Amino acid sequence: MTVWTVFEPDEDGERHTTLAWADGFVFVPERLSWSALLLAPLVLLRHRLWLAFIVYVLAQGAVIAAILTLDLPDRAFALLLVANIAVAVGLPGLRRAKLLGKGFEEAGCVVAPKLEAAEQRYFDARLGDIAVARVPLPPVGGARINAAARPAQAGVLGLFPEAAR
Repeated sequence: MTVWTVFEPDEDGERHTTLAWADGFVFVPERLSWSALLLAPLVLLRHRLWLAFIVYVLAQGAVIAAILTLDLPDRAFALLLVANIAVAVGLPGLRRAKLLGKGFEEAGCVVAPKLEAAEQRYFDARLGDIAVARVPLPPVGGARINAAARPAQAGVLGLFPEAAR
């Protein structure tokens, strides 16, 4: 299960429908970005984290310059993976900082395995039964089963059967 941080855009008068309002929300997964381990610069560009991309390129250039200047062995090029690991771990924080800088507000957190499930859970909790009118499903066997009503036991409140104590 993944924890998703939900960001809500600033309120503006242009959003007239619930669908247009819901499209403005951003869900950020709070997990390691596996794709950033090998493709960190592309992941930064995909999320339009320009400043982080520039810092990444400068850091990688400094590592390469240090390796060549200090005449380190070829194994030292493994140091280039340190920046990729940093991007993979810090990507959710970078995305949160960018959204907060753009004026988004943190609206809450949702736990769900996939983005679609996170959106469904968040908007169900946020809007309640207003968003979607639920249609009752027919029973699975075709026949309706009526459960017998249990008689209420008066005087017992809670988990303990002895109400007098």
